[in-house]
This record gives sequence, structure tokens and C-alpha cells, in this order.
Amino acid sequence: MNRTIGQPKKITMIFGRKVTRVRTEPATNDVRDYGVNKNVENLPELRQRMSAIIDNYHDAQQDILETFVDRGQLRKLAEPTILPNGKRVPGLKLDHARLLAVMHALVRFANIAAGSSFRTIDVYPPALDALGADPSQYTLSSFRYDLSKLRAKGLVARIPRSRRYRLVGKVYSVCLVFLKLFERIYAPLTAGLLKPFPGDHKLARDKRCELDRLYQRIADDLTALLNAVGLKIAA
Repeated sequence: MNRTIGQPKKITMIFGRKVTRVRTEPATNDVRDYGVNKNVENLPELRQRMSAIIDNYHDAQQDILETFVDRGQLRKLAEPTILPNGKRVPGLKLDHARLLAVMHALVRFANIAAGSSFRTIDVYPPALDALGADPSQYTLSSFRYDLSKLRAKGLVARIPRSRRYRLVGKVYSVCLVFLKLFERIYAPLTAGLLKPFPGDHKLARDKRCELDRLYQRIADDLTALLNAVGLKIAA
């Protein structure tokens, strides 16, 4: 994408010296390149043309450096992690019920109030509640194993000389993304597609709640998209 061309380390190769500050400015040997004649009275128009050129350039740069473009981070979270000792730790799966339960426990306000730190014994009970399981079905050792997946990805770290852990970087937001995608998008859409309530289709559209209408719109658009690309849904 040529996104590194304007970086200082590249410009150093051009100018032969270290450049610590870079600014964007247009230049030309002939102002007529900008559609402006060579007269002093045309300076205001020339300035406007140059300003527009800079704005267009910055807009292009912003598109190139767009933050919300997939660069493989989600895929890397799903891939296994190989620790320095050679141990293989499974990745983070969006539909893994136990992992989502751990994330539910980590985003509790109580952890934030404690400085975003926690002990495993503190977050284990909330994870059980989120999973709807008892200790015989989901043991503390299993919980610690699932927590180790987050540690392997550098999202959770143990506080030195203590039994407490802390959240690292944007892990709080990452947990929310996983939880909302599964519980607010994938799960409801799947339920509506595979096991809709029989009487729903008999209701007038304006009688259904707004949330149901929005979910139905997504489902209808997906069906239309699949039909358009020749992927007919099996009966």
C-alpha cells in the first residue's frame, strides 16, 4: 500500500540526513500546473488550490492507514500459541462457551474497581454463573486452563510476587467484542434462522418489536445475497 514511503527513515535516504519532522506541502515549478496563472493577484486562488490538494492527499492517506481494516489480529487470536518451552496453547474461539464465560467474569465492574486486577478464586464463581454450570462440571483447574489461553496471547498477566492477575492493554474491549458478537449477533440470528417462533410470520411487520424487525432485515438481506451469488439455501 506504499504506506511507509513518507516515513522519516525513508526520507533520510533521499536527503542524506536525519529528518525529525515531516510536513505535507505541495510544490511545483509552474503554478499553471494547478490551473492558476502567474500573477500576484492570483495568490489567493493558488492558496485555495494548494489547500484542496493537501486535503485530498490527507484523505487518501487516511484511507490507506484506516484503523478498522482487517490486518489478521482476529485470526491470530484464534490460532494456537506456542510458548517458549514448546507447549501448545489453543487459541481463542468466538463460539467457545467456557472461554466466553471467562470473559464474562473478567469484564465485571468489581475487577475494574480493584484496579483491573483479580484472583482466580474471585472470578471463578462468576464464570460458573455465566456458564450455568457447577464446580463438578467446570472445575477450577479447567477455569485456570481457559484463563491460560488469554495469558498466552498476552491479554492477561500475572502481577509479580502475588497471586493476582491484571488485564493487559485492550483486553477489556476485546472481551466485549467477543461477547457482543456471539450473544448479540451470531446467536440470535442463528436462532431466528434455524428455529423461529411459528407465529412470528403471521404478525404484521409493525406489530413486531424494532429489534426483531432489524434482525429479520439482516436475515432477509443474507438470503437475498446468497441467492444473488447463486448459493441457494437448501430447504
